[in-house]
Amino acid sequence: MTPQKKVAELLLAQARKGGRILFLSHQQADPDGIASAIVLSEVLGSLGARTEVVIPEGMNKLAQLLLEKYGREVSTSTSLEADLVVIVDASSFQHVGKMGEEIRGKPVLLIDHHSEVEGMKEEVEYSWVEERITSSAEMVFLLLKEMGRPPSADQANLLLAGILTDTAGLKLACNSTLETVCELIKHGADYRKLLELLKLPEDRSKRIAMLKAAQRMELKAFNDYLVVFSELSAFEADAASALLRLGADLSFVGSEEKGEFRISGRATPEICETKGLHLGMLMQEVAKTFEGSGGGHAGAASATGKGNLGEVKKFILKRLQEILGS
Repeated sequence: MTPQKKVAELLLAQARKGGRILFLSHQQADPDGIASAIVLSEVLGSLGARTEVVIPEGMNKLAQLLLEKYGREVSTSTSLEADLVVIVDASSFQHVGKMGEEIRGKPVLLIDHHSEVEGMKEEVEYSWVEERITSSAEMVFLLLKEMGRPPSADQANLLLAGILTDTAGLKLACNSTLETVCELIKHGADYRKLLELLKLPEDRSKRIAMLKAAQRMELKAFNDYLVVFSELSAFEADAASALLRLGADLSFVGSEEKGEFRISGRATPEICETKGLHLGMLMQEVAKTFEGSGGGHAGAASATGKGNLGEVKKFILKRLQEILGS
């Protein structure tokens, strides 16, 4: 039995008995996390489950735009005594914020496409983690197929929005992703309109931040690979991506406040494939060392923790020397 079939049967069983299912996603939830939670919640709700989507620690602008466009709402807290908690698009309890501690010990199902966090599988009752799949929205679509419940046009649009944002407009898509996109279009998703909807104009503060990231950039060379570090107070992930476009093979952009840090990393496919680099695994090491949380994909990941960026940078440089050579 495939993992998605097991998960589909578990969710269907909860719905048929009128189970109470709480859906959560990560802090500053993006369209992939929001769309995945909402669509799965709606489908199971139509089958008899009592469901609620809770995003307790905010969402990004694109996710807000998506909710407004399709008339959906989510809660910031809940009084639901859940029979099952479903964490979507997050790889650990820490990634869902303060509610992560509240749900420990409850029946939890984890659905995610990021690298597995060490020990998390043992902490949840059920899990389906598939890093080869490029978005949680695609995983949810596979679940709907297993359930025999095709998405409505609105639900297809929500899922396609999740896929588009997590694959950088399909630049990171694999063959199975493109097959899913075609199926969602057949169910009523409008690819062209979604591209326009998801194209946020870059505000002045973001453009200034990108320029500051370049201005503050520190360059290191590991054999033929160019690794850069920079520091900002916001837009770390965007800046890390921008530094790759400037020519870096590997980029890290961090921020620090009141003894805590957050850092985002980006890597080219070539350095990941050639050297076996996996930023998600590296960020898990950072999180473990600095008492925080972290993870992601081979080429895109982030971490938060306690300490200063200087120490984090030293740690990363030491690990890169081991992985890439000097």
